[in-house]
Amino acid sequence: MIELYQSFQSTCSGKVRLVMEEKGIPYTERDVNLATGEQFDPEYMKLNSKAVVPTIIHDGRVLRESSLIMEYLDETFDGPSLTPGDPYKQWRMRMFNKLLDEEVHAYINLVTYAVVGRHTRSENRTPEEIEEHFRKMPDQAKAERQRQVHEKGVHSEPFKAAIKGMDKLLAEIEGALEEFGGPWILGEAYSIADAAVTTYVLRLDVCGFEDMWEGRRPLVAEWWQRIKDRPNFVGAMSPRTPRQDIDSRKEYGAEAVPIIRELFAA
Repeated sequence: MIELYQSFQSTCSGKVRLVMEEKGIPYTERDVNLATGEQFDPEYMKLNSKAVVPTIIHDGRVLRESSLIMEYLDETFDGPSLTPGDPYKQWRMRMFNKLLDEEVHAYINLVTYAVVGRHTRSENRTPEEIEEHFRKMPDQAKAERQRQVHEKGVHSEPFKAAIKGMDKLLAEIEGALEEFGGPWILGEAYSIADAAVTTYVLRLDVCGFEDMWEGRRPLVAEWWQRIKDRPNFVGAMSPRTPRQDIDSRKEYGAEAVPIIRELFAA
């Protein structure tokens, strides 16, 4: 039995759940509330010194970093292999994870904060506390971008740049589907590449941003429907995610839809 330390808000937790659901690996969820700072609890930081999720425990061993956990689970457990046998396809699979880790994850966090996170922060903190948060950030260039997003939300330039970054991911998916002929990113077999990108596309979908592929990227649109029809899709989002979290993203996301349409029309 895998112990999965995860968060409802975490795209990376969803990546790991998708692999476990696909391979039929039993697991239990241990919730870490990122909004209230539970990731900084000393007991959790003994498991993950970076104070991030997910973390898994298997046979008493602690494993971190979702991209590496996915490969570990695939190699350790029975069930359908999620790693292509062809070395080039393995490279492409890992390049998707590299893109997510180095670029896309920061983009989706910024998009989420612009759409809904800033509202939650404003409800739970005073303006003075929020400004103190920005002032204490070690990277003041990053702090300034976050301040812009907090103040202007989906109308800010950093949000628009992040949306264009997410479109880069969709372009990579479209290109791979064309190159390998589908129905999955690397061809005939569903792989870690599909599982890895699913939660990021889901975040856009939940925010109501399906215009980013509907009518623009036909192969992505068809692939996304196939992804949602797979039995393991239940793992993309924890079934215990509060309904209000999902509804608020769609509600607040409606403000950004005209901006996104204008960006791509231009």
